[in-house]
Amino acid sequence: MRIDNPLDKMDQLISRLVHLWKDPPDYLLISMTIQALDRRYELLRKLDKEPELAEIIEQMAGRLAYSFEKLPQLNDKRILDIACGSNTSRMPGSVSLNTPFGEISLGGSRGYTALFEPWFCRMLYYLGAKPLGVDIGDLEQEIFEHQQIDLGKPGALDFLADASFDAIQDSRLFGSPEFTAQFPAQRDRLMVAEEIVKQEKRLLKPDGIIIHSDAMVLMN
Repeated sequence: MRIDNPLDKMDQLISRLVHLWKDPPDYLLISMTIQALDRRYELLRKLDKEPELAEIIEQMAGRLAYSFEKLPQLNDKRILDIACGSNTSRMPGSVSLNTPFGEISLGGSRGYTALFEPWFCRMLYYLGAKPLGVDIGDLEQEIFEHQQIDLGKPGALDFLADASFDAIQDSRLFGSPEFTAQFPAQRDRLMVAEEIVKQEKRLLKPDGIIIHSDAMVLMN
């Protein structure tokens, strides 16, 4: 009986990520970032337990590659990740993800999962950016800057200064089971989306980038 080497999963992930960028120096930075994520957050063990995590990370890296042609462009960039995920997020009954490598559907029990940990902010930190992650869940042990806030409350992001971010993304709020349970009606979710879009426009620098916004997608 053949047993797959868990290291193969990480090597395959690195191989797929490096092809998103063109410059060889970027390949080394990606490899070092993935290895750092393994040392601090046990990425290898979590990939072995939940192989779908590779698709999550690929999706996030794909968005970065689309927004930043070269990884050094991320250096010291102030990036806001709205609903970044946390260490207390739970898996919904099913979730669909549109990744750079095609759409995937995930099913799972309603229990703790590594899929909703704040991987985007973690990646940004090791890639040299200055991320701020905001989420209602637990971020206490994270090394990147973070704030625990309820994004369902009007004005939840008012504490952040105008035009203070080089890039912004929101991609996990409207699909999270916690948010869906809090706002089961579509009209209420649209009100939250309108607030987030308004805040994104206020917070973004004039030459800033929207990496991805589920709020904008929901409103269109």
